[in-house]
Amino acid sequence: MSFKIKEQPNVFDDHFLDIIGNEFKFDHVKGLAEWMKNSADAYTRENVPDDRQSIYLRFVPREGSRPSRFECIDFVGMSNDDIDKAFKRWGDPRAASRGTGRRTLGGHGNGGKFYMRQMFKVSQFVTYRDGKINVFGFNERKRYGYADGYQGKRMSEKAALEFAGLSNGDVPKDTRQRWAQKGVGFTVVMGE
Repeated sequence: MSFKIKEQPNVFDDHFLDIIGNEFKFDHVKGLAEWMKNSADAYTRENVPDDRQSIYLRFVPREGSRPSRFECIDFVGMSNDDIDKAFKRWGDPRAASRGTGRRTLGGHGNGGKFYMRQMFKVSQFVTYRDGKINVFGFNERKRYGYADGYQGKRMSEKAALEFAGLSNGDVPKDTRQRWAQKGVGFTVVMGE
C-alpha cells in the first residue's frame, strides 16, 4: 500500500549542532578564514570588483574584566531578509550565493556560524543595510537570535557606524564612493 506523504520541515534537537559542531573544532586561523570568505562572498553578490573589496580584521586584547575580541569587518551589510532566509539556515548549498547564480567561495553556510558558535563564549555581528541595523549572534548557551531591540532598527548612518565601533576614517575612499551611489552597508562579526 502506498500513501501520498504530506511533507513537513525537518526538526532536530539543538544538541545535534553540538555533535556536528565538534567536528568544526578548528583553530582561529581557519575560523577567521571562514569569516573572510563570507565577507568576500558578500562583495561578490554585490558585484564589487576584487580590487575594491576591503576586509578588516581587528583584534582587541583583554583588558581588566573586558574579554578579548576578534572581529572581521566588511562594507556590504545584511538585511533582516538576508539573516532570516540565508544566515540562519544550516547546511544550505545555496547559502553563499543566495540565489544570485554567482560563483562564490562559500559552501553550505556552516563554517562561519560554527566558528562563532563553537570557539567563543559569545559572538554576534552588527550589520547595517538600507538604513536599518541588526544585531544577531550566539549567547553563552550557544543559541542564536537577535539582540533585544536590534532587529531591523532604523538608525542613521553616523549612529550605526558609531554603534559598530567604526569611524568614517575606517571606511576606504572607494567604499565611500560606492556607498554614495548604492547606500551604506557594513558588517562587523565579533567573537569574545
